[in-house]
Amino acid sequence: MIKESGVKIPDSFLLKKFYNYSHNPSFKKTEGVYNAGCPVCKEGKSFGKRKRLFFYPKTQSFYCFNCSRSWNAFSWILEVSDSSVDELKNEILQESTSEEVIFTQNIKQKSVKYNDLPLDSINLQDNSQIFYYKDNFILKKCLSYIKERKIDTAINKCESFYISFKDYIHKNRLCIPFFDKNKVLFYQTRCLDGSSPKYLSKSGGEKSLFNINNIDEEFDYIFLTEGPIDSMFIKNGVGVAGLNLTELQKQQLSRYPFHKKIWILDNPYVDQTAKEKIKEFVYNKENVYMWPLGCKFKDLNEWCIKQNLNGIDYKFIINNIYPTN
Repeated sequence: MIKESGVKIPDSFLLKKFYNYSHNPSFKKTEGVYNAGCPVCKEGKSFGKRKRLFFYPKTQSFYCFNCSRSWNAFSWILEVSDSSVDELKNEILQESTSEEVIFTQNIKQKSVKYNDLPLDSINLQDNSQIFYYKDNFILKKCLSYIKERKIDTAINKCESFYISFKDYIHKNRLCIPFFDKNKVLFYQTRCLDGSSPKYLSKSGGEKSLFNINNIDEEFDYIFLTEGPIDSMFIKNGVGVAGLNLTELQKQQLSRYPFHKKIWILDNPYVDQTAKEKIKEFVYNKENVYMWPLGCKFKDLNEWCIKQNLNGIDYKFIINNIYPTN
């Protein structure tokens, strides 16, 4: 199908489709492949427990060890989506730049070097770089997004943000770096147009804590949020980029043994996953913020946007935690 279409599917486009349609996708660093729950066979009783679908970026191919089926990139997207052949071709061409569309008679696989940041990243705190790209539509969109989400005025904002116009996976997405001791250990990129996936993580990177470098040691609390953006809106907030701590994140937190750690998840009245995780925290007697009944804010960021705040008063949070003080 790829040869017939005459086009190699851009890596960034294919990865977005993989994250959008597969179940719980992840990157296997040691093997350089992605795996997930298969959306075709659903993997029977093991669905959600095992991940038997593998995506091989170098060959742009898929194989499911449960249903024993293989696909090339084009045929896999066709099967898991509602697209026709012509619709998929047009979507690829519309979302690709001339540099990304590589015709099959001249395909040369490009290797991606896992740098500290996406390829040729632009520092959005550098006025000279902003001026140079001031007429770029994507840059304008990114700066507008930053203002709309109030992350340029948040009380615990990141020291810098980036954007790349060239990176295969992360191009045209807001890059949020995870600093620790003046080094970028990890990063996530956020889409600017509401497409899926909203967040993509650094390929091959070990997930660290966002804003761990902003901890005030004289302040008694550390607030753990699901995403990096929410952590910007409360003092000593750190983003986990998920609901479970990695070993590296646990090591980072161990530097502050006398700080009380409090989880602030998304609003369980809006997010079912957060609801189940809060139940788990309550069962394990971990400190977790309990959202007021009937509150309609999805998360801390939406709370601050709608109330025109640059941060949440930490006293309100600690007065509504479980177990109670």
